[in-house]
Amino acid sequence: MQRRAELALIRRMLAHLEAGTTDEAPQPLRLPPTQHTSTEHWERERFGLFRAQPIAAALACELPEPGDFRAIESGGVPILLVRGADRRVRAFLNVCRHRGAPIAEGRGRVDGGRLRCPFHAWTYDLSGTLAARPLGGQGGAGGAGDASGAGGAGNGIDRHDGEANPIALGLRPLPCAEQSGLVLVRPEGDAPIDAAAWLGEVALDLDALGLEGFHFFAEHRARWGANWKLLLETFLESLHVFSLHRETVHPHYFSLPMVADPLGAHLRFPVARRSLASLREQPESQWRLVEHATVQWYLAPNALLSATRDYALLWRFDSPGPGACLVETRFYTARPVASDAEAERWREAFALQLRVTGDEDFPMQEKIQRGLASGIAEPLEIGRCEIGVQHLHATLLRLLNEAQERAAAPAGGPR
Repeated sequence: MQRRAELALIRRMLAHLEAGTTDEAPQPLRLPPTQHTSTEHWERERFGLFRAQPIAAALACELPEPGDFRAIESGGVPILLVRGADRRVRAFLNVCRHRGAPIAEGRGRVDGGRLRCPFHAWTYDLSGTLAARPLGGQGGAGGAGDASGAGGAGNGIDRHDGEANPIALGLRPLPCAEQSGLVLVRPEGDAPIDAAAWLGEVALDLDALGLEGFHFFAEHRARWGANWKLLLETFLESLHVFSLHRETVHPHYFSLPMVADPLGAHLRFPVARRSLASLREQPESQWRLVEHATVQWYLAPNALLSATRDYALLWRFDSPGPGACLVETRFYTARPVASDAEAERWREAFALQLRVTGDEDFPMQEKIQRGLASGIAEPLEIGRCEIGVQHLHATLLRLLNEAQERAAAPAGGPR
């Protein structure tokens, strides 16, 4: 992160440790259970957050070369990210223009610089333009007949439609931008993403971290029976470390102090290791926060990036329903893996992250969800010291209101 901000954070944390204090919000926040259980509120989030806002879709290092792709989903929208021949990352609706099949799944690299639908083999170049329709009749688009180039039975689509407008039958593009090692996508709307404006000061942190130079290592997907915000909230407060993580995390990390810096819609939230206290004895020129804390950035609306020492993780939270969450976790190393022993160390570090969240954090949120869904639970009390959680809910409310205002604006009016 930025050196000036890094030093200021360390000074703040050391001062809090000395005084036994922590950052605090002006007042507690009372949150109705319907924020986590209401189908109506979930529908607002689905369109106003997961579709109408730029989302952190991937790290740029996941798509290092032309032809590299990754398929994701946000708010029920299937999305395909592709690095083009011009080395630009593009996003498309992951729906073939023929019969709607997904063009690709997971992540990988396409053969021959072409995206090929597995259903009927409609083929697109890396810019999304339709390139071939095997068995498309009279040669089809691009002059292809069957897969070997011979003519075949027609499918009723006039090839001249595609020739008159090369993108008429191409993949539907989605707004996409790459900034500071992060790939942003907005599933709905046509306006381009101003990535520098959206990320603001976060981009400076990611540049200082050297995120563009990281390397993809592994990933994990899981589904949990709790509202997505509950799972994300566990990363935005360390108050529970002394209790829920008494045997796993608490021996290494403080519960308090908690310090947080709102960065526009986003948030910088480091969680201090116990070794941070030793920095009092060292000159500031030797201070490095990632050596003594897990530094986290909440990336609005639904992602979290964390970095510690020489690796980073991207957590993405999607919401298939008010009481369900799909969690995507990706692990990246700051340098290429140099040996089997180093690879094993990364696997163990990733496994520990998944074990703590999978055995302790997320099962607790499933229990909380059941209580909230009872219909008689009282409003939740988000304390003054839980500033990260308070920021999350204030940000989501603002983004939802802004999305609603844009949707209600008359055609041709301000958007």
